Amino acid sequence: MTVNVSEVSPVPSLFSPVSLGKIELANRIVMAPLTRVRAGSSGIPGDLMVEYYRQRASVGMIITEGTYPDHASQGYVGEPGIATDEQAAGWQRVFEAVHAEGGRIVLQIMHAGRGTHP
Repeated sequence: MTVNVSEVSPVPSLFSPVSLGKIELANRIVMAPLTRVRAGSSGIPGDLMVEYYRQRASVGMIITEGTYPDHASQGYVGEPGIATDEQAAGWQRVFEAVHAEGGRIVLQIMHAGRGTHP
């Protein structure tokens, strides 16, 4: 069978923009969630996390590490949370740093299930 190259639709480049619903991405590279254990015992994202995510803002989109929505769902010490105002403020700093670099970021909400940390 002969394929006419002019009839084949071009494959988009990994570095070409794409839309995911209402989110416009500069490229098609998505950073998978990586557990960093850098939020300390308080679960508050601090300077180290702000810098870590800011440095990676050039990917199309960042999916954050698993973040617990309430203390009962925390899986381990150092996991970031979004259960308190202080934790939410820490994440706000992360998001602002990523957005200042032109990046996109989404927060992964996670419950550790039976493995929750006491």
